[in-house]
Amino acid sequence: MAFIIYAIVRGAIIYMLKLRELRENKRVTQNEIAKYLKISRSAYSQYESGRRQINYETLFSLADYYNISIDYLLGRYEENPMLVNKKEAHIIEIYRLLDERGKAGVEAMLNFEFEQSKRENTKK
Repeated sequence: MAFIIYAIVRGAIIYMLKLRELRENKRVTQNEIAKYLKISRSAYSQYESGRRQINYETLFSLADYYNISIDYLLGRYEENPMLVNKKEAHIIEIYRLLDERGKAGVEAMLNFEFEQSKRENTKK
C-alpha cells in the first residue's frame, strides 16, 4: 500500500511541476489555460500548486492543448520531445510571421538541408 501512495504522490508532484513548466514554455498565463479548460483561474492555480487533484477530463484536455502524452505529464517520461529551447522558439515565432511565400522558402530550405544531412550521415 505504501508504494501505491508514493506513486500517487510522486505523480501529483510531477504533474504540478510539469504544468507550470509547460505553461511557462508556451508563454501563456494561468488565466489563458483556465479559459481553455473552462474553469476558474483559481481552480487551475490549485492544479499547478498541487492543492487540487486533476481529473481525467482535464488531464486529457491539457495533453491535447500542449500536444504531449499523458505519460509525459504524469512523469513516466522525463523528456518531452515537443518542448523547444529558446533559439528554436524564436525561429518558430519568426516563421509564423512570414507570408506564404516566405514559409514555402523556409520549408524548401529545411527539406534541402535535411536531405543533405541524411546523405552525409549515410556516408560515414
